Amino acid sequence: MLLSGQLNVAVCPQCGHAGMLATPLLYHDADKELLFTFVPSELGASELEQQRMFGEATSRIISSLPAEQRKAYLLQPRSFLRLEAMVEAILEADGITPEMLAAQRARVALLDRLLRTPGEEARRSIAEENDKEIDYDFFELLSLNIEMAKGTRQPQAIQQLTGLRTELMQWTSQGKELAARDEAIQSLGQEVTREGLLEKLIDAALAEQTVKIETMVAIARPVIDYVFFQQLSEHIGSLEQQRKSEEARKLRTLRQAILQQTAEIDLQAQKETEEAAQFLRLVASSEDPESILRANGDQVDELFLNVLMANLQAAEREGKGAAVARFLRVRDAVMRLIQDSQPPEIQFVNQLLSEDYPDGTRAALEAKRGQLDDRMLGIMAAVRENLLRQGQEQAANRLSEIEAQAKIVRIGL
Repeated sequence: MLLSGQLNVAVCPQCGHAGMLATPLLYHDADKELLFTFVPSELGASELEQQRMFGEATSRIISSLPAEQRKAYLLQPRSFLRLEAMVEAILEADGITPEMLAAQRARVALLDRLLRTPGEEARRSIAEENDKEIDYDFFELLSLNIEMAKGTRQPQAIQQLTGLRTELMQWTSQGKELAARDEAIQSLGQEVTREGLLEKLIDAALAEQTVKIETMVAIARPVIDYVFFQQLSEHIGSLEQQRKSEEARKLRTLRQAILQQTAEIDLQAQKETEEAAQFLRLVASSEDPESILRANGDQVDELFLNVLMANLQAAEREGKGAAVARFLRVRDAVMRLIQDSQPPEIQFVNQLLSEDYPDGTRAALEAKRGQLDDRMLGIMAAVRENLLRQGQEQAANRLSEIEAQAKIVRIGL
């Protein structure tokens, strides 16, 4: 929130204008040993007043840290006169170079210029002049601004930003590429078949739509197998027999491009799988797997879980009891990590599903009676619907009974 300018922001309920409040700010990052202070100049606070402002907070930080982390930087906080300068220092500690910051400022300035230009033709002229600058990062910045406008409920800004995005998708090289990718994704539909993919790729190849081909191959890699290439080769042979040499040439180019892209995808997938397996070995051999998992939460993803379950099943088949025990310990630690990361309401629903019905669930509901409002009941209903979509009918029926019980407990019966 701080880096995106959403911290300490007040929004006028009448006009929707948003602005930052003039409040002191203390920033601490123990891992990078950063302790920064910022006091808005309009407060006119003296050096002594600033020390008083942050003295108690600094003391709380020091007392909350283990003895080995109480280092000298905590006694000498770095003060900033401008919030922008503090943000730059934070980004620099994260590896964001001054050149990268300058490039981002240029994007912000270009976006502001486009938003302030009233005429469509004038905006188009600016966009075409700055086609190279309106790249993927620029569209990410534009999307971030749209999300911020939605978060602060500014309908006029949302309309202006989304309108500009639509225009840039039509006017710029990057926008046209993004539009082509969106179109490729939509054209594939929900159910991707080998034959349907082949037909769409042939059409795209004959129309020389390279971006569309790359996008479809990336998404539909699982259905591109030996039979797929066999059918494509048969189609090429048919075109050659019909003396349609140009079309056959385009499809040969298509076949080579698909072979190259799928090889790159498979190589990357193999690399990621090996990295997940290496991380699993580290976690499984640890005396405290949960600590390692919590410290490396970004590596605990769907691929890691797939590798974990594959190794667990293999150990069970081979009767390796010690390995099974280690993998089960890792699995349980992952489940706790996932549960702890969920919102409190979802954690409560999971707790209810694990309690004995009706006595255990009744006791848990009684303990949280004050929280059984419409929102909580709505979350229960949403989880129940999700369980049904996943085919977990038994759990969904169980939750339905708990919902009814919750309504009774809510009114004190």
